[in-house]
Amino acid sequence: MKLVHTYFYHPSNIESNEDVIKQFEEQGVSMGKIQEALGRTNRFIVPKNSEETTVSMGIEAAKGVLKQSGISIEEIDIIAFVTCTPEHQIPCDSIFIHNGLKAKHNTMCYDINVNCIGAFVALDQVTHYLNSSKTASKALVVCSEKLSNILDTKNPVTAFCFSDSAFAFIVEKDTTPSGLVDVLYHTDSSFCDTVLFPPKGHSCFMPGELTMWDTSFDGSGSVEFALDKIESFLAKNGLTIEDISLFLLSQLSLKNIKKIKEYYNLPDKKVPFYSKELGYSGSSSPFLALHQYQKEVKPLKQGDYFLMWTLGAGYQAGLMLWRY
Repeated sequence: MKLVHTYFYHPSNIESNEDVIKQFEEQGVSMGKIQEALGRTNRFIVPKNSEETTVSMGIEAAKGVLKQSGISIEEIDIIAFVTCTPEHQIPCDSIFIHNGLKAKHNTMCYDINVNCIGAFVALDQVTHYLNSSKTASKALVVCSEKLSNILDTKNPVTAFCFSDSAFAFIVEKDTTPSGLVDVLYHTDSSFCDTVLFPPKGHSCFMPGELTMWDTSFDGSGSVEFALDKIESFLAKNGLTIEDISLFLLSQLSLKNIKKIKEYYNLPDKKVPFYSKELGYSGSSSPFLALHQYQKEVKPLKQGDYFLMWTLGAGYQAGLMLWRY
């Protein structure tokens, strides 16, 4: 199974966090600790007067990865659309992606919303589907978020954390030993009411409501899961920390990344962080780290291993071992 082709799309409008930080500081809110924990400088934001949507950005990312890879849309057997900010509920947005790409009729299309762990789960799903299918050989996974419309600009965490963007990657079935080695999930649903949209559910939704984000939720439980399980997870698959070429960790929090990095004494070069200049892209964040690393540092070689750790609100976390 190959995961070689990736593409990042973002709006042209980039916003610096300097003004946001200054605004909160003037209100007496100390932003130093928040900035140190999250590590942000810039974000991509869809302007208020723009016609860009979650779907339109997803289509651009999909077109980009198809063009870059040289793979025809006729070769794609699955379109999985990953988002927690869908443009439509009926029909699912993957149908609009299918239409925008003029994909073939015998294509499976579905949407998935697992918040910030969505792309991780989608890769797990399409890999297993391709492995078991007698006919399907290629899957297109498209991740797209337009969170700027529903985030509270008065909350010092959400005001300068997230980017509007889209990301696409292609998973291809082949005969090499490359591909998914193992996955481990961890869910602690006691945090289910800490990050909410709509705040009281769709049954009580009022137009104009924003995401409720309890600032006490920092994902630290998912970090403990990573610290507790990474070594045994690798050992179960006959590997050690030293065998991993790249650690693709959720780009939500620089503080959390540093904890994992310091605990395992990982070299900086193996633990990329790109949310500082790109903002946090949600579900695609560890995949965007893979994309940027290969673009700016060096491509992974066949046979290299990467370990992915990420989490989604509520919360759910996961470890994934992939052989490149």
